[in-house]
Amino acid sequence: MPDLPLVSVGLPVYNAERHLRKALDSLLGQDYPNLELIVSDNASEDGTEAICRSYAERDARVRYHRADHNMGAIWNFNRVFELATGEYFMWAAHDDERDPRYVGMCVAAMQSHPDAVLCCTDIFFLDQEGTTPDVPPHVAGIRPTGKTPLDRLHQVARACNWYDVYALARTSALSKTRRAVATWGFDVVVTLELCLRGPVLFVPEPLFAYRLVDDKTMPDMAGALGPQSGIGVCWSCLAIELLRAIWLAPFGVLTRLGFVGSFLLDFCVLNWRVAAHLRRDLGRNIGTALRERRWGRFAVLLVMGVLVYPIYNRFTRAVFNRFRRDRVAPYGVSE
Repeated sequence: MPDLPLVSVGLPVYNAERHLRKALDSLLGQDYPNLELIVSDNASEDGTEAICRSYAERDARVRYHRADHNMGAIWNFNRVFELATGEYFMWAAHDDERDPRYVGMCVAAMQSHPDAVLCCTDIFFLDQEGTTPDVPPHVAGIRPTGKTPLDRLHQVARACNWYDVYALARTSALSKTRRAVATWGFDVVVTLELCLRGPVLFVPEPLFAYRLVDDKTMPDMAGALGPQSGIGVCWSCLAIELLRAIWLAPFGVLTRLGFVGSFLLDFCVLNWRVAAHLRRDLGRNIGTALRERRWGRFAVLLVMGVLVYPIYNRFTRAVFNRFRRDRVAPYGVSE
């Protein structure tokens, strides 16, 4: 075991009792021995605390921490990373499951490629009852494993469901990102910041089971990000943070400008599911930026509006919906 690098798994939880035991069992059942599991409880009010303490009492790899009051999911995601000590780090959700080989196979891949920053696997889906539903391609997402940073940027910007924040990351690479920032879709921002800093590896086996939750709306999920923080569903806010991620990447000015243009084309024009969401909040946010005299933000939002509104307006949407045969599945990003 001294030859195997330590892997830290960060599990932020809040009122997670329904699927928590299965998630804990799948993480502690990994065939990779040098692992620590950091559980940060956001002052749960159900049976989460008792479950976590029982696991910590019988398995020395489990470190349980409990906040005095609910600080929100963004704080909790950052908290588990701050408590980690491993060479590799992986966020985990309280309702997902992993094959026992997940960590070992990802570590082996990362050790063979010292420049890689992230390793993901193929995924499959579980519903609330534990069965495996069929999902359309857009719900299955896109693994950002392109050969170049630009390729990976395209893949992130063209997706509408993102899962690879739960992949295995090199801690040194993750520490150079902003981690979870205070915005809707912070997981996408983390993924992009990593993708711009090094290669992403792919293990072509379905070792990760992502649980689809169809009884939570986007506002419900946004409300859990940070109590009383004012964070809501805001796709244009996400776009701005993704643009900021590009600008903070370790490239020259001309390269970053090229990446910005490519991202805006992919995210605001070619990705019609995302563009439909952008159309709903761009006008409001443009007006807010103007009133607050935040001129840089105003200019960026205005550019996005110029790209989105001429194509994604009521008339073109009506025509498109009239002839489109495939309907969006309930688990995907709705129109």
